[in-house]
Amino acid sequence: MIAYNQEKFIGPALESVLNQTYDNIEVVVGDDCSSDGTWDVICEYKARFPGKIVAFRNERNLGITANSNEVLRRCRGKYVAHMGGDDLFLPEKIAKQVAAMEADERIVLCYHDIEVFQSETNETICFKSSGSKSYPPKSGFAHAVVKHVVESGNMLMAAMSVMVRRDAIPEHGYDYRVPYASDWLMWIEVLAGSDANARVVFLPEVLARYRRHENNITNRSNVYRADPYVTLAITEAKYPWLVPAVRKAIVRMRYSRGINYILAGDASIGRLLLLESLRCGWVSPKIFYWLLVSYFPWVRRRNKLMEGK
Repeated sequence: MIAYNQEKFIGPALESVLNQTYDNIEVVVGDDCSSDGTWDVICEYKARFPGKIVAFRNERNLGITANSNEVLRRCRGKYVAHMGGDDLFLPEKIAKQVAAMEADERIVLCYHDIEVFQSETNETICFKSSGSKSYPPKSGFAHAVVKHVVESGNMLMAAMSVMVRRDAIPEHGYDYRVPYASDWLMWIEVLAGSDANARVVFLPEVLARYRRHENNITNRSNVYRADPYVTLAITEAKYPWLVPAVRKAIVRMRYSRGINYILAGDASIGRLLLLESLRCGWVSPKIFYWLLVSYFPWVRRRNKLMEGK
């Protein structure tokens, strides 16, 4: 568990792990030099559960990837599950994932669906792996699934849903060249670096909850905008057989960024990215709609008015 300035959320996060039906767990918590009361809360739990919680505090703020590696190198279990200090595990998460992985020693990674909820209201926003806007989950041989992990642009699995075999994790851990969103590259390396018989399993049930609030790193897209492109560059360099999947991911990201630029009022840049996506093979009815909006913004305003009637 990594934590930074999550005083309000770290207690419930720790409770959700301590309340697991699977008892043989070690909770490794790394506080990245928080400036609020996060470390004090962690220390309270460590004092109450000395045999369960291993906690440390960095002397200076290292950032997400470096702190994740500090946590990772202290993990001693057969399996490793990642979570943030504002996430919540449901009670049977660990038990069900361990059971699935123990049933087949070829499984190197297990993941599941999660609920995304609004912190202030506790209302469900969406589900990661189910629903009209989700990326269809994939199971099977690791070398086949990794192509979807790359193509999806990190949409296939949520970090908090993943459990991996510790001996499948690359020796360097999370890659320091990706300072924020390094989990995507980690899953790629675990799967691409495994042998031909390695497998991935998806559990089709919600076993964790992702808290949406104003301080989520995902709300600061400008902070880690380069990370996905660095991830894909490293993937292409290390695993040439994944180049077709890398190209699909880049096209997908250009399409998404094009829409975001249009929504932000920069229609010319948005249009450029959409046309480049189209030139590279991204074909979707929506791309023509957004190209139309880039020329005539009133089209979207009219559609929104019609939807409201």
